This record gives sequence, C-alpha cells and structure tokens, in this order.
Amino acid sequence: MKIKNLILRVSLSVLIVISIILSGLIWTNNARFQRNTTDVTPQQTQLDTKNLAAVYLPTQIMATTKQGQKNLIYNKKENLIDTLRSDVKKWRFGRPTTVKLTAKQYLKLINRGNMLSINYPSNVSYSIFGQTFGQKVSQQDRNKNFNRLLIPLGKKGVVYLLSDRQTHGYRVKVSKQNLAVLKKAINKATVKMPINEQLMNKRPQIFYEQSVQVAQYSYLLNKQNPTDFVTALLGGKSPNSVDSKEVGDSTIYNDGTYKSLQVNHKNGTINFEDYSTSNTAKNTTSILTDSFRELSNLGNTPVNMRYFYYNPQDRTVVYRSYVEGFPVFNQTNFGTVKVQLMATGNKLDFSVYSLQVPLPSDKQAVTLPTTQNMLDQLQNAGYNLTDVKTVQLGYHWQVNHSSDSVIDLTPTYYINYNGSWLSLSQMLNTDQNEDSSSEEAN
Repeated sequence: MKIKNLILRVSLSVLIVISIILSGLIWTNNARFQRNTTDVTPQQTQLDTKNLAAVYLPTQIMATTKQGQKNLIYNKKENLIDTLRSDVKKWRFGRPTTVKLTAKQYLKLINRGNMLSINYPSNVSYSIFGQTFGQKVSQQDRNKNFNRLLIPLGKKGVVYLLSDRQTHGYRVKVSKQNLAVLKKAINKATVKMPINEQLMNKRPQIFYEQSVQVAQYSYLLNKQNPTDFVTALLGGKSPNSVDSKEVGDSTIYNDGTYKSLQVNHKNGTINFEDYSTSNTAKNTTSILTDSFRELSNLGNTPVNMRYFYYNPQDRTVVYRSYVEGFPVFNQTNFGTVKVQLMATGNKLDFSVYSLQVPLPSDKQAVTLPTTQNMLDQLQNAGYNLTDVKTVQLGYHWQVNHSSDSVIDLTPTYYINYNGSWLSLSQMLNTDQNEDSSSEEAN
C-alpha cells in the first residue's frame, strides 16, 4: 500500500510539472495572439472554424433496433460522435421542408424502430449544423432551428431535423449516403444503456429503463492565472496599468472606459463586462456565432468544452465541460462559460479552472436508479414533478479531499427544478459530504 501511494504521489507530481510547462506555453501563445488580433492570418481563421465545429458537436447518440429497443450509446475507446460526423460530412443535404407534428406524433417519430438519433442539448441553427457537418446551407434556411438529427437506418435518402422544444421539425432529402458505414460505426459502441423517451411536461425526456452503472473519474486540474485575462480582455493592458480595487474576496479591474473585469479569488470565477459594443442580431446563427467569438477571446478552448444551452429571450449561451458524453455540473453556478449578448454590451462569466488529464483511478462505478425510481423518490419527498423541467444524467465536480490539484467527478442525476440545476442528493439532502451549490438553469 505504501509503495502504491508513493507511485501515485510521484505520478501526480510529474503530471503537475508537465501541466505547469504546458500551461505556460498556452498562456504565452494566448497573450501573443491577443496582441496581434488585428493581424489575423488565414491559418488562424481556419483554426477558429475548426474549434467552432468542435464546440458545436452534438453530445448524445441514441440507436433504436428494428424491434424498437432504444439505447443511449457511446464508445470509451474512440469519439463515436466525431466518427459519425466524418461519415455524415460525405453526404449531401438538400433543402429542408417543414414537418408539422402534434406532440404525440413527434414522440412516435423519435421512438420509431431502426433509427439513429444524434442530439444537441439545446437548439442550434441549420447554419451552425452545416459548419459542423460540412453541409452547404442556403441563405433562406440558415436560421431553421433544431436539436436532433434523426436518421432512418433502413431507408436511404431522407433525414429529419427535429426540435424537442417546439416538437416540430424538417424533412431533408439526402444523397451520397452510406448507411453501411454508419451502422458499422454504431456497432462499435462499447456502452449501451437501455432507454425510452417519454413526454414530461410537454417535452421528450430520456428515461433510463434499468439501473445504470457509470464510471467515476479523477482529473488533474488546470488553473489559469486570472491576470492573463486582464491582459487579454482589457485591450492588451497589463494588470498594473489599469485601475483595480479589492472588494471582499474579489479584485475588480477597470480600463477607465467601458470594460471591467471582476475576479472572485474564492471560487475561481471571473465576470467580464464590455459596454464598448452593442448587439443587434437576434437570429440563432448570429448569436451562437458571436457567443463563440467571445468564448474564443478567452484563449485556447478546452477539448472537452461543448455547447450546452441557448436562451433566445435574453440571448444567453452556456458552454459546459463534458466527460463520456455527460455534462459536468457544480464547477460554478452557471456552467463553465456563460455568454450574454445584450443590446448594450456583452457579459462573460467563466472559470479559471479546467479539466486537464484523467488520472488513474481504482474507484468502482456508481450505480444509479432508473429515471422513474428517481422521480418517485422526489415525489415521495414532497416535490411537485410539474416543476421539474428536465432531468439530466451528469457528473458532479468536487475537489479531491487529499489534493486540491485533483477534481473528482461522480455520476449522478441532475434535475432542472424551478429554474435551477440541483443534484439528486441535494434535493433529497442525503449526502452531507457533498460540496454543492445550485446552478442557474434559465
């Protein structure tokens, strides 16, 4: 046991040293990029497009057999969504035609046998989808919104672009399909979780039909120096050349005009406000593109960062860390990065922390109850299920008790209840050791 602990400590020390070296290189490159933003090369533009496609990748794959059994699938050995994207990029999508469906018809369509469903956690525009999946999109169709690509596996020539939020969608004719290649990729899935989709408060909801075992993970934590963001976001100025003041656990930097940046040293979050610009765009494509541009201003986007949520009413976009296709909660009270594009300016909330590399772990997988069992527990505890907007299986972020350089990720249910994301143990008050706070859900 002593030898094992010694090896673990040595391995962790080596990883931390490597982390510091890599982080230093990243910070240096970020600062260099910010000082030359007026000199954008074609290579940088191409890199931005590539990063946009990575951030706006779907996060979920469901495959339904001919007999009607639906499974949530993923592959622990390779990125299955990226593999499917490579296949779909070879297809040619036509123009979408509107399909009007009742809620019952919509549910029947998405639960049809011999189907593949590739899902986003929130609506995207056809233009954003086209950039991600290599499809040409006409000007008239750029802002058709959906969150689900539904592919019939037994019939070539058609796919559906569907919106769970509105329970309607579009039918698209497709050429150059190779369904055999697609099926081969699906069959490589190493994890299959039996599910069904039911309407809950008028929206499709995944119900896990059996108790599910989900792996726990530990990650080495990367922390970026907050003063790097002062330089990057306040016009390239050094922290010593801008006005600053200490307020409680925070430091507030101000460029003397329209920009301010507040660093909360206690929880490692930063709030940036920029009133030097205004936003007139209201369509989904422009908002998702502009919010990604704001995200890019923070520097190199972590490889596990994904688009999570879009609120068209207040033009807010949330990005979140993902592990094994599941979102990470409890990192902050707003996600990983939140961008709000207001008529009078922009607001960014983000964390200085990010997941870096997974560490060896001998922790046992966590067994979670069926979705119905979980909802029954909530109801028995006195909760009104009509106040549950949606339920999400995800990872709970918590600092390791032995090392603050390590983050433990524990799988659990998260419930969008009365406008906040809460873990199941929070709602049932069953885990006194859990370091938790509610997250705004909008």
